Amino acid sequence: MQSKKDQVQAYFYVVGRLVAAVVHGKPDVLVQPNRRLNTGTMFGVIIGLIIAGICGVVGLFLPGGNDSWRMPGAIVMNEDTGARYVFLNGELRPVLNYSSARLASGGNGAIHEVSQASLDGTPVGQPIGIPGAPDALPKAEDLSTGPWVVCAQPPQDGAEQPRPSTTLFIGRSIPANQPDDRALLVRAPDKTIYLVWHGKRYRLPSRTEVAALGYGQVEPVEVDTAWLNPIPQGPDIEAERPPGLGTPGPEIDGNPSLVGQLYRMKNPALDSEQLYLVLSDGVLPLTRTAAALYLAAPFTKEVYDAGAVAPIDVGPAAMNGVPTSGSGPEFVDGLPDRPPPLANPQPNETACLEYTMIGGGRVKIRPGLLPVDVHRQAMPASVHYAGKTADRVAVPAGGGVLAVHQSTPESVLNTIYLITETGVRYPLVTADVAAALGYSAETAMRMPGELLDLLPVGPALSQQAALTVQPQQTS
Repeated sequence: MQSKKDQVQAYFYVVGRLVAAVVHGKPDVLVQPNRRLNTGTMFGVIIGLIIAGICGVVGLFLPGGNDSWRMPGAIVMNEDTGARYVFLNGELRPVLNYSSARLASGGNGAIHEVSQASLDGTPVGQPIGIPGAPDALPKAEDLSTGPWVVCAQPPQDGAEQPRPSTTLFIGRSIPANQPDDRALLVRAPDKTIYLVWHGKRYRLPSRTEVAALGYGQVEPVEVDTAWLNPIPQGPDIEAERPPGLGTPGPEIDGNPSLVGQLYRMKNPALDSEQLYLVLSDGVLPLTRTAAALYLAAPFTKEVYDAGAVAPIDVGPAAMNGVPTSGSGPEFVDGLPDRPPPLANPQPNETACLEYTMIGGGRVKIRPGLLPVDVHRQAMPASVHYAGKTADRVAVPAGGGVLAVHQSTPESVLNTIYLITETGVRYPLVTADVAAALGYSAETAMRMPGELLDLLPVGPALSQQAALTVQPQQTS
């Protein structure tokens, strides 16, 4: 080779023949093997530049060409500023919140995100909406139908006004391994003591009744009135003074008796016993609970001698021929047969009740204990009315409840409420409002009003209210 140039040319000549042999099968073709590729690439770039130039010119003279949102009732969001509108009667109407936008639009709630340029030139009307309506709506599939748990938090040390508080958990339950037959002994703010058992609260008028049931050494749990209100009221647990106390009763086992005395019939063969209360028209069988109350009642001492009050023991045949009283159910009706065991919370536990809706507005109430720090998982209620609503509420993020206030199992016309993640219940004026928000009123969970009252009430939601013009704030 005479020079470096000759060497380079020779190299490319050899490489070209090799490439041509691979591509065309002939090393001596006259056309370069990559000519088509280079030509196609060049023309593609040129065509792309021409199209981009045309789009640029169109965008320069015709900006904001997206008008797919221009449909009556469309919900529009300015993607540059986040402002929301409803397109009504050729105007963009600023809307206060998303729920108002859905009600005003009457559509499916789809949001059209467009640029400011696409909105330029469209007239903007007066703001509309419902002040205080929810801005976040749960999806229909995220609505909860699970239990509610209401927990009592004792008065906190160091608080300015120490008082018990109430925490509400929506969509939570008490662990299944805790027994259902236990009761809770609680004390209301007015110092009244209640026994909460089998879905009812029974008032214990004095410490006499508390001690008679075997709870004398138990410190009642301090609870708020709001914690007690949803629990149906049962009869008072107390012994009523029998009419004619101390007057002669029926003859028992050949001996005279007095109204107000207690007899115990023992049957050794069956290893059983039954207690009776003497009334003027016969004897009344007593449960263990009722017997304990009568034995502890101060008036019972009046029918016994100076000795201690105790049942008079008789054999199985002693009650033969003794009439059973027909005037006594009010003395014992509705009381537990025997004093139930207590779910007594330890310092690291909190007393709770689980409410499970079982249809027709009926509810099953189950007591239980949860860790005391469970209250930290709930946020303070947005609005609180002492003794009426819960102090703290926990709703799963993005969740909620569609509930019907079922005043009685037979009632038909009841208010529908939407409960959102903020822990506020919003009345829905009609079933059509539920449909406009994406829900079916038929799926609403029927609940007692006393339980719904634990939540503060927000503004009523209706399509008419959503179209109401709201004055703009000026300084």
